[in-house]
Amino acid sequence: MSEDQKKKAEKASAPSGEASRNAPADPAGAAKAEKGAKAGKPGKAAGPSAAAKPARAPRRMARARPRRWPAVLAGSTTAALAVVAVAAGTALPGLNATAQVTPRAQVLPVGVTLANCPGPAQLLTGSAAGTDPEFSPNSSSTTTMLNALALSNADGVLPGASVYGLGANSGPLFTISQAPKNAPTASAGAPATLAPLTGEAKARAAVVSGRNVGTASVLQALPLGGESARSAGSVVVAAGDGDLQGLAAATCQTPSNDFWLAGASTTVGRTAVLTLANSTKSPATVSLELFGAAGPIQAPGGKALVLAPGASHAVVLSGLAPDQGQLTVHVRSTGGAVTGFIQQSVLRGLTPGGVDFLQPSEGPAAGTVIAGVRVQDPAAAAKVAAQAGYEDATTALQVTVPGASDAVVEVKAYGPSGQAALPDGGVFTAAAGKVSTLPLSGLPQGTYTLSVKSDSAVVAGVRLVNSTKAGKAVDLAVAPSGGRLGVNHLATLPGGVDSSFAFTAPEGAATVTLVPVSATGVLGAAKTVELKAGVTTVVDPAALLGKDAAAALVSASGEPAYGTQLLGSKGSADIAVLPFAGTGEELHSLEITTGY
Repeated sequence: MSEDQKKKAEKASAPSGEASRNAPADPAGAAKAEKGAKAGKPGKAAGPSAAAKPARAPRRMARARPRRWPAVLAGSTTAALAVVAVAAGTALPGLNATAQVTPRAQVLPVGVTLANCPGPAQLLTGSAAGTDPEFSPNSSSTTTMLNALALSNADGVLPGASVYGLGANSGPLFTISQAPKNAPTASAGAPATLAPLTGEAKARAAVVSGRNVGTASVLQALPLGGESARSAGSVVVAAGDGDLQGLAAATCQTPSNDFWLAGASTTVGRTAVLTLANSTKSPATVSLELFGAAGPIQAPGGKALVLAPGASHAVVLSGLAPDQGQLTVHVRSTGGAVTGFIQQSVLRGLTPGGVDFLQPSEGPAAGTVIAGVRVQDPAAAAKVAAQAGYEDATTALQVTVPGASDAVVEVKAYGPSGQAALPDGGVFTAAAGKVSTLPLSGLPQGTYTLSVKSDSAVVAGVRLVNSTKAGKAVDLAVAPSGGRLGVNHLATLPGGVDSSFAFTAPEGAATVTLVPVSATGVLGAAKTVELKAGVTTVVDPAALLGKDAAAALVSASGEPAYGTQLLGSKGSADIAVLPFAGTGEELHSLEITTGY
């Protein structure tokens, strides 16, 4: 610090009359100040107001100041945190902050990593309006398979990882990997940025594939020294008959205090059930904010929903927002962080119209990307949509504008041959507070990535519909928007279904690195996929990584790249989207800049 800066700092530390006048009244603080002043000036202060506080020495103020700025971190899985700049003159009224300290990386403690996994798809019974509905038994052909893996550190040490039933007193359903007897010690400094694993290091994994789980569950992984454990899981539900015929899949979800779910519907024959789960040790109070095609929906029954630790809560959305063809749900919680999946199903008369687990999209932003938009042959899709009651059996983009101003939205569709044309150049106006729809049925058959940009923050997702022919069952899925790919995303490769990866770098060339993980946890040789700007590349992991691959590590470099996993079954209409689990790139350091 220069001499000039020191002088300014000393000047800022000295109490001023203006600072005393602007400081908020604090009886407790005044009492402490009065007590501290007794040694030098006997007698009591006239009152508890800030103006009457005795002046403290600058040295004492400097010693007490750190207690004014406590750092509180909610949740145990927090990883990378952005740089935080605190302007003391703004955060603390009455202080004239003129000097700043160079930011230092502070290593934060890590905790248990949690990810909540949905249970089987279930059919409602009775009127099933509101919360805590009843469910009928599953179809005899329904299978619910959980796949999970835990990744070691660079030295090959695996974290302790298990899958538990959701409940305050539930024990482990099975163990993925045992915790090491001698766990690594935490590093004294900030950890280095993780590099993509190539299969040549000591790293390994523990893998569980196709475990039949008949209940909602929690994937729990213990930290390794100062590192958060890297683990991921997915649930795949398949039914060959019954009212819930189709394929539903979801990536096990990290608890959050704020997330958005797009693509729901509550019109006749459409059932949307939101299941909230709290796997943390703190009670959670949840509030729902609903948006439909006609605007915000007032739903008093969606406020102040209390979830005890280990509890779940089912909400039939038709009880809160009936007859909504497009419905977006904003979930917020205080206290414990929660997860939420919407089981969306369609029944047209006696013909199943598909089932899916709707998963969180990126929060409101002026730019977002949706990967894995699979469009079937336009002629075949038109025949299906022309049937009575099938008006919503079309692939369409849904854009929600939470704010008070309309949004001018520009959509670009990147397919296997580059950018594809959209009606009106992909530009349209989305009304404030509403869900707007852009049909995508005019796109040629193929897999696309949508880039959505607007002049106001929006939430976006794409409804996917797949069919074999008119008169037969169709299936549905919703592709949520997702963030840019980072390093060492974890992807499971479920058995019994066909998997494909869809990657796009909208604005420039990028490279995707895929590392196969065998059922025994061995990391194979890395494979690279070169992405051309604005072209969607579909990868068959079985062909590229080998049929023995049970999972994969996904990393991207170069220009921003996006991707997801698609599931299907040959000869059927089955379709599902399985977003990649969070990256292993996150760190647990925090840089803090303070003024004084």
